[in-house]
Amino acid sequence: MDIRQVTAAVEAETGVKLRLARIPREIMEKNRTEVPPFFEVAVLEASAVIRKEGSKREVDIKLENFLPSLSEVPSKELEALQERAVESGFDFIDFWAIDFDWKPSRPFNHHWQDFRTRKDRALKTVSDAKHVYPKAGTYTACVKVVDVFGCDTSITVEVTV
Repeated sequence: MDIRQVTAAVEAETGVKLRLARIPREIMEKNRTEVPPFFEVAVLEASAVIRKEGSKREVDIKLENFLPSLSEVPSKELEALQERAVESGFDFIDFWAIDFDWKPSRPFNHHWQDFRTRKDRALKTVSDAKHVYPKAGTYTACVKVVDVFGCDTSITVEVTV
């Protein structure tokens, strides 16, 4: 789930730029004569926003960056969409949700979410959950994004209160 963070750490440590690619299912087809296209994995970055309100600390999550994988885009439209995705990647987000107390052993729990509708295309890039943890410590929040192509991307964000 944290492949982008692990990749960034390896790049910083080694000085080598890495590119992640999704392995297409078509690679397993027995009668395939050509190699199918490999597409880069989506980029999702988020951070914790901590506000002190009296004795309690309220936590929200801010989306910092999103670049969709564009793996579902027809090739004739790919170039135009790549340029737009780099300029304004948030335009490609249809839905995002946060599990403020995520654990790998449990399913994702939707504590907060925002989504676009046909009538309202606006989308928050900072949650307004004002989540309060029961005690001081370090927690793991999970952020899940579903883009306009139906692709799901998730990352974890460390929150220290």
